[in-house]
Amino acid sequence: MTRQSACIKDSTTDTKTQKHDAATWLAIAGLTLLCVNPAYTQGENCKNLLLATAMTLSPLVLLLRRARVFIPRIDIPLCLVCMSVIAFPVIFHPASVRWITMLFTCACCVYFMMLARLVRIADLSPALLCRLIKTIIYAFAAVLVVQQICLVCGFPIFNEAKVYPMAPFKLNSLTAEPSHTSVTLGALMYFYTQTRRIESPHTGLLSELKKHGPVWACWFWCMFSPVNASAYMLAPLSLLPYLTLRNSPYWITAGIAAAIIFFTFPYGISWTADRLRKTTIAVATLDDRAILEADSSAASRIVPTLRGAKAIDITKSEAWSGHGTDADQRDIRRRPCDEDGKGFAGIFSMPYNYGVPCALAFWWAIAAVTLTRKRWLSVVTFAFAMQMSAEHNMQLVWMILAFSMVFKYDVCRSRSLLAPLPVSRTSKNIQTPGTRSSNEKKY
Repeated sequence: MTRQSACIKDSTTDTKTQKHDAATWLAIAGLTLLCVNPAYTQGENCKNLLLATAMTLSPLVLLLRRARVFIPRIDIPLCLVCMSVIAFPVIFHPASVRWITMLFTCACCVYFMMLARLVRIADLSPALLCRLIKTIIYAFAAVLVVQQICLVCGFPIFNEAKVYPMAPFKLNSLTAEPSHTSVTLGALMYFYTQTRRIESPHTGLLSELKKHGPVWACWFWCMFSPVNASAYMLAPLSLLPYLTLRNSPYWITAGIAAAIIFFTFPYGISWTADRLRKTTIAVATLDDRAILEADSSAASRIVPTLRGAKAIDITKSEAWSGHGTDADQRDIRRRPCDEDGKGFAGIFSMPYNYGVPCALAFWWAIAAVTLTRKRWLSVVTFAFAMQMSAEHNMQLVWMILAFSMVFKYDVCRSRSLLAPLPVSRTSKNIQTPGTRSSNEKKY
């Protein structure tokens, strides 16, 4: 047995046998809450009341003495976001002030800052991260199978959040809707495969499928059985960590062959795949009408960003002070598939509503959490998070950022991400907050 495999085996054994402290359990709970949105705890418009409660209670993390630190790379940009979200509408557009929307954005930032403190002092090893992701995938699969059995047998569907009369098998599992399930599980498997590749760099995809077949089967079933088009776009993310220079010719050849088949067949391999094919061709034109004709559901995510980019003029003062809270719902054309008829600026909703400085601070936080030196996949993570940042008041983008933070800090060992602000020591007996002496008992 090599030294590397022995270390991996020892770390896995330690993770299974050791007793985790309070910070570790709180971090696990905080990460899990970002992944689920049960129907029984949803409020109006599928609001996650369970997560909202956790956000309200999150400042209690500061009761842990080791959590009372200032983390510049996380706290500075998110504090700037909070101040901009509150100050700019109040000062420049007081008529647009909506305290619930503004405070919820601040609550998301505070929750992430508290979670960063827990991740910093928790014992989240790579093996524990993989076990957490596998457990969440199994939970999603179990709920989805129960829902499908209820549907086939004609029973009331368990945990049903949204009904699709034309597509009854589009079931939500543990999120608000099927597309959210695809995003959540796609992101989780993406971080899972990255972690596995770092821990076992010589294990190929086929060996991984044989060794951990059940989790892959559950993930595949949850992604594709609800017949959701977004799964075809997100599923390939989980395979990217297995792309290397040695096998890149095979991947490129397979990709080109798949693209030729995908785009040349008159009706595609399925109705869902045909939608994706038409949407991909339409997006290349950057034409609103072409994208709407190809797929109205996909257009609801792509077209608003195109319209938002066109609506921002950096030569005008409103670009820097914003147009007011939810101004894009008023000024931008109606979002496709929006029953309320409201507009949306996509990725540019934050700069349009709260100003470019606010958006730059938020994008700074995204870059700090996702980008890692000498890892090209971190650019993919950054692009993924940026795309999901269009809905910055939804849990999906914060879920991606949270798992990216754990991956970067505990798997890639990028300790600078959550490094606290240095505190001057007046004597040798005074410790810097966040450090642990040899005689200090862990919480």
